[in-house]
Amino acid sequence: MAKTRPIAMGVASISLATYGDGVPGSDFKALPLPFKGSVAFNFADPKEVKIETEGTDEPLYVSLLKDSTDYIEFAIPTPDNETVKTLKGGTISNGGGSKDIWEEASSFESINKTVKIETMPHKGAKVVYTIVNGKIMAKFSQAPGAEQSELLLVRVYKQAAITAAGVVKTAFTREVASAG
Repeated sequence: MAKTRPIAMGVASISLATYGDGVPGSDFKALPLPFKGSVAFNFADPKEVKIETEGTDEPLYVSLLKDSTDYIEFAIPTPDNETVKTLKGGTISNGGGSKDIWEEASSFESINKTVKIETMPHKGAKVVYTIVNGKIMAKFSQAPGAEQSELLLVRVYKQAAITAAGVVKTAFTREVASAG
């Protein structure tokens, strides 16, 4: 019997966890919901390497190699400073009082997390996408204006999931799960 096809539409949550030893983290913390329509999968097409011979238009052999890094991208509108710190690094201070000030780090911080994106449930199921070991890069990509909000653009680059013992594990999963 064929399984029911899930309806993968809408984003119910995006959450982060500390990367495990070649496996996804387990203690996930939800991020604010993304800007509508901003979630994008940027999985690169492979680079074609071919051996061509005289006398034919068709190659003798074709090999496909990964040419660039896969990533998932989304934007968070008007994030709080804790979210900015989580995704960009830096520190939060009170400015000597009751202020809420995010201060950028003096150098680019290396932030690795497990990232999980869950779709809205449809017909009793949802789809869960997980980057096991994601390198996070975030930047302010849109300034606030009369008809637009500030946006924090987030990219999660897929990295290898390798244990301390050197065992290579899967770096990305797509799970069809019960909505309950």
